[in-house]
Amino acid sequence: MRPMTVTQLTRHLFGAADILRSRMDASAYLDIISGMLLLKRASDQPDILQMPDRARWSRIVKSEHRMLGDPLNVALLELERSNLEVLDGVLEGLDFNKRGLGRAQLKSLIDHFDRISLSDNDLEFRDVVGCAYDRVLGWFAERAGRRAEESYTPRSVVRLMVRLVRPEPGQSVYDPFAGSGGMLVQAKKYVDEHSAKSANLTLFGQEINISTWSIARLNLLLHSITEGSLLRGDSLTNPLHVVADGRRMLFDRVLTNPPFSMNYVRQDVRYPERMRYGWTPEQGNKADLMNVQHALAMMRPDGIGAVVTPQGVLFRGGVEAEIRRGILEDGRLEGVIGIGPNVFYGTAIPACILVLRGTNGSPAERRDRVLFINAEREIVTGRTQNRLEPQHIEKILDVFRNWSEIPGFSRVVSLDEIAENDFNLNVRRYVHTSPPAGPLLDVRAALFGGVPKREVDAQESKFHVFGIDPADLFQPKNPDYLDFPAEGYEATAERIQHLTTGREQQFIDRCQRWWERAARRIAEHAGTRLLLRLRSRLMTSFCEELLPPGILDRYQLIGIFAAWWSDRQDDLRSLDHRGFPGVIDRWTTTNKELSRPVPEHVARERVLGVLGEDIRSRVEKLVAAERQALVDVYLSWGDRYATSLVDLETQSEAAAARLRHRMGELGYTWTGPRPSGSRTHRTRR
Repeated sequence: MRPMTVTQLTRHLFGAADILRSRMDASAYLDIISGMLLLKRASDQPDILQMPDRARWSRIVKSEHRMLGDPLNVALLELERSNLEVLDGVLEGLDFNKRGLGRAQLKSLIDHFDRISLSDNDLEFRDVVGCAYDRVLGWFAERAGRRAEESYTPRSVVRLMVRLVRPEPGQSVYDPFAGSGGMLVQAKKYVDEHSAKSANLTLFGQEINISTWSIARLNLLLHSITEGSLLRGDSLTNPLHVVADGRRMLFDRVLTNPPFSMNYVRQDVRYPERMRYGWTPEQGNKADLMNVQHALAMMRPDGIGAVVTPQGVLFRGGVEAEIRRGILEDGRLEGVIGIGPNVFYGTAIPACILVLRGTNGSPAERRDRVLFINAEREIVTGRTQNRLEPQHIEKILDVFRNWSEIPGFSRVVSLDEIAENDFNLNVRRYVHTSPPAGPLLDVRAALFGGVPKREVDAQESKFHVFGIDPADLFQPKNPDYLDFPAEGYEATAERIQHLTTGREQQFIDRCQRWWERAARRIAEHAGTRLLLRLRSRLMTSFCEELLPPGILDRYQLIGIFAAWWSDRQDDLRSLDHRGFPGVIDRWTTTNKELSRPVPEHVARERVLGVLGEDIRSRVEKLVAAERQALVDVYLSWGDRYATSLVDLETQSEAAAARLRHRMGELGYTWTGPRPSGSRTHRTRR
């Protein structure tokens, strides 16, 4: 039997949801699926939990009890009692007898889960169950609307935040508003992919909502994370992670997405020294900067944090401006990243990510400055939710790590300039996203014809990288203006694709040469559990090979690579764990033609062929888009200047002459020219 993939298990869990769909709404049956999944996983892979006999799946399947909810409830209770350190309180809200399910529905669910094995030996990767469960959480979040805002952060945003702070083995990671636990899970995954010492990463979290806390605990457990400390309570008023003498624990990395715009009661806040920069009004839904200060207070001196906030915290005045001032003057704010609208569940407003530093402040080379990144356009518009995709994440990360300045996207701003603006941190104040204005219409060209040579010269470099001399697309008119060829500008525009063929082929050949080298390195690492660590080096070599011709820029190239790597992530993981035959195995789940066993060398050729063709086709698609941009530029000149006012007057006079001739043929007499807009006079002979 071929190992089960994340996609297969996700579909199976959605199948369980279909069984329940007619009986209750989505928010109610997540608990049912969670409980069933935990019991099946714990039975099939006993080493993750202590497994009492009465909790075993085999007993549940064989039960003849009239109320099938009873043996299920007993199984959960026994499982919890045997694993109090991990499960204490996690399952207390789940009662299979109180969910309106009859014996037939429960039997269908049990049979549905009985058809799969969740043993590590039958899974493609050890974390297949956790990954599938996390996808199901995302599906529920899409349907929960406002209720999902405080419990589920889009995983693309989570991955961005984790990569911004870059946790390392041996460090501690803390999420004071843990939600479904995505930040902590992704932090461990990041270290897994970048180091062999992930077991040394310690995870801490706190969550006030009991049902959300339970989901987070299960999410960690199903990802095989049992060493974390996820406590239940209000982090703002009473942080629960303390050392023996009652002092607050401090952490190396803080990652969190607090609830937006909440209230608080000042007298309830323990450890008030956390609010060293000031107190926002208790009412009015303005506790956002209080949550930011809590994150700052929980960092080690050399710690790094990333916090999601609504953009109102960047510019509201009064005490909030004073809080921002204190944070900035102490060097605790390193970057502000504006995220586009409708990315987060339950709210359409744009948000931002604050990159924070411990009391040691930002590195010396970045002191007294803040990097602003306006990524509001770095999204893909969806039907109900906008998405931050891998290529967008890669661009944001590259700019942040290099502190690059890109017009309309990023800018490094001095503390002095921010102070002049009363410590207003509104991203749009410092990074304007309006597209550059096009050239003004050349009046002389519009009147008398011709294309301004200065406009052509401004676009000359874009044509040159494709091997085109713009002079070949025009005829000389005079020193300052050019004419379109006699064939007309539209026919000339159609020739551009032919003119670019040679340079495009050279570029694709470079891509192929890069892939041949990359494929050898990938093959050398197949089955070693080290393949995923090649990502950075492969991306660097990809850019080094394809950047010099100038057809695609750096961010287009890293975007291609990031999207390819992300889309092929499971294939690459399978290759990393099980070699080339493992990838063929996973492909057989969707393509029955691949079901016959193939020799190792054939599997290698087939897998590398598919991977190489995928990235090459992405390059070709973007090159074609750049070529089309040249065509569009040329056509825009035609639209602006191909027909001058003189041409229009000549055409008008010719049309008038034809009309006079035709009227004469019909027996009418033209009484002579009349001013524009006057009534036509005609007489019958």
